[in-house]
Amino acid sequence: MECTELIAEWFSLASDLRSACLSLLSETQVQPACSLEESKELFAVLLFCRTITNFKGAIALFQQGLVIEAQTLQRSCFENSLWLRRLAHEGTSFAKAISDDGLVNEASFAKLVMPAVTDQSMLTQVKEHVDLGKGLKRIDVKGPSTLDGATEDYAEFRRLSMSAAHPSSTSLLRHLVKNPETGDFEVTVEVTEDDQETITNLFFFRCRDDAHAELLHRMRLLS
Repeated sequence: MECTELIAEWFSLASDLRSACLSLLSETQVQPACSLEESKELFAVLLFCRTITNFKGAIALFQQGLVIEAQTLQRSCFENSLWLRRLAHEGTSFAKAISDDGLVNEASFAKLVMPAVTDQSMLTQVKEHVDLGKGLKRIDVKGPSTLDGATEDYAEFRRLSMSAAHPSSTSLLRHLVKNPETGDFEVTVEVTEDDQETITNLFFFRCRDDAHAELLHRMRLLS
């Protein structure tokens, strides 16, 4: 099959998968708990929402020829997958971990801005955020490797981090391409995807939303 035909076929499938996920989401009834630490179903749905928008963004960027930018959103989807899987297996304990992770992030930012705050009432609020994050931990993205699919998802998360999201030598050197006519290396702003890169991206579009729909379905069975 020609690459252009494969692209059209897989984009059509990606659209169908997204529609199916939106339909599944509309059928999912979630009652927010009094405490976020008890809201495993709520966090699962919110992660699913986030993944659907990341998925749509990745497709839109890829269609615009921004393959590296599309991969940065793919990376987010794999991270969401790791969190969803742990929610499905660990339940409320991981819901608490998500809540703690957010408080730690807010505390870290509060510590950064605290030296510049002069208003006393604002300083009190900043200190409250710092206190809320004390003794709590950030989530280890890798998590347990014993869960089905977790090792593979983490490996892909790390690959996309290195090759697209982070300013590593691997990602930066993708903007240095060899001119086939002169043999000289030239700097390019937008990286042009080759067939292998195209196939890699399209495989992601085909499988990610389907996988997240399965995880959300599993959460509904556990609730």
